[in-house]
Amino acid sequence: MSGLDAGLRRVEDALAAVAAVALLTLAGLVVLGVVLRYVVGQPIAWAFAFTTDYLLVAVFFLALPYTVRVGAHVRIDMLYRAMPPRAQRWCDVVGGVLAVLFAAALTWGGMALTTGAWAGGDVPPPGGAELSWPVWTSTIMVPLGAGVLLVRLLHDLVVHPTEPAGETRTEPPATEAGH
Repeated sequence: MSGLDAGLRRVEDALAAVAAVALLTLAGLVVLGVVLRYVVGQPIAWAFAFTTDYLLVAVFFLALPYTVRVGAHVRIDMLYRAMPPRAQRWCDVVGGVLAVLFAAALTWGGMALTTGAWAGGDVPPPGGAELSWPVWTSTIMVPLGAGVLLVRLLHDLVVHPTEPAGETRTEPPATEAGH
């Protein structure tokens, strides 16, 4: 494993850990919200905005690079498996290039969105939202996750150009000692 791959794995693992905490927080807020709404009669006013603006964005975008690395993304490969090896390799390279282009566009768009929100000082108007936090504090997760995904896809395209993303780079399965 190269130094770049090891460092990239650490960043991906850290982002995935943040995404996992966001998912657990989301679940906790939903349970707490239901309890407070139906038992106490007082819903959490800011929970919906926090969930949609922060938690869901974090769960999706921050987990993307890790998901690709371990091959946990959705893959429909019935036709692919029926292809001869040469056609599979061609599909792997073309798919890798297309994935890089998509991740680059997503990173660029996320950066434009975030820098625009930062430069414009975008904040929901008072009383217009439950959370009046600067907009860039939620949009920053888009280019962060997409940028790390872009680095992962570029790395994989250069190091493993003829392998589908996640096919051979998964961590070895945990085994019991002595077996």
